[in-house]
Amino acid sequence: MRRMHLNESPYPPAPGVIGAITEAASGANRYPAADDAAFLAALSAYAGVPEDRLAVTAGSNELLHLLPLIAGAHGAELVMPDPSFPTYTKVAAFHGITVHGVPVRADGCPDVDAIIAAITPGTRLVCVPSPNNPTGGLLTKTAVERLVAGVPDTMLLHFDEAYYEFGREAGGVDVLPILETRRGRWISSRSFSKAFGLAGLRLGYAITSDAALATGIRALRPNFCVNALAWAAGRAVLADLAYVEALVAGTAAERRRLTDGLAALGFEPMPSAANFVAFPVPAEDGDLARRIEDKGILVTTFAMPGNVPAIRITIGTGEDTDAVLAALKACRGER
Repeated sequence: MRRMHLNESPYPPAPGVIGAITEAASGANRYPAADDAAFLAALSAYAGVPEDRLAVTAGSNELLHLLPLIAGAHGAELVMPDPSFPTYTKVAAFHGITVHGVPVRADGCPDVDAIIAAITPGTRLVCVPSPNNPTGGLLTKTAVERLVAGVPDTMLLHFDEAYYEFGREAGGVDVLPILETRRGRWISSRSFSKAFGLAGLRLGYAITSDAALATGIRALRPNFCVNALAWAAGRAVLADLAYVEALVAGTAAERRRLTDGLAALGFEPMPSAANFVAFPVPAEDGDLARRIEDKGILVTTFAMPGNVPAIRITIGTGEDTDAVLAALKACRGER
């Protein structure tokens, strides 16, 4: 089966990263450092943020599980785009949080004005990804500015940048200077799972509005949450950013090829600035995802506003793109 459903990199890490992981494995009988000093120094340089405003977690997903505790949102309200990353609603259910899902626009972008309008006095947490998963929509500079200005300072604003490197390649704005204008607390979360090709090692981080917030996140983490192999891989991959840049550029090129191929088949792919492409499924195509799976390709299904079925396809290799387009063409011929 072709794994086109989990937004992983189809390529292994750089040889230097694999070597660093192998070397670190010899010390796997020991607990790792709570925070790796060399990695934090390199990450600070990469992100352009002081070390004391960084908190590293076992994937950015772990941070999402901490958000209700950070925001004091137990039993309160969360505002987010719909559809969006399902972990938000999963975490909300753990904490008795009422979720206000705000329908995304037709192009898959979060509707910033509608998100702001959905905020109530009971809201404690506002979560907005850009690019948005599963639609791929990327917020403009103006939209980010409206969001930052429109969320009350009493609430925690979480800006999810799991696909940060792909968004920047696509021309997305650097949101940190905009977030810095906010008086209230904010967190930007990023991941090493996508552009860095380390999904299997679980490494992510938060950039915070102030050092006290980062300290609070570090205090909430489980002990030794980042494993020794992940620390080693993180150090090595930040020392070989040329590999990462090449991976991102290659993924973007393949994304454009998949997008063009979908359009040529008569689908209407949404603009994507991530490592996946999504499109609504026409009614006449029926259970398209199941039929694609029958041809050996795994994809993700979700619903757009109005309960319109949609499919998300991860960008893979050139061979993966060829296989996906061939399968879709065959499915359409079988209607």
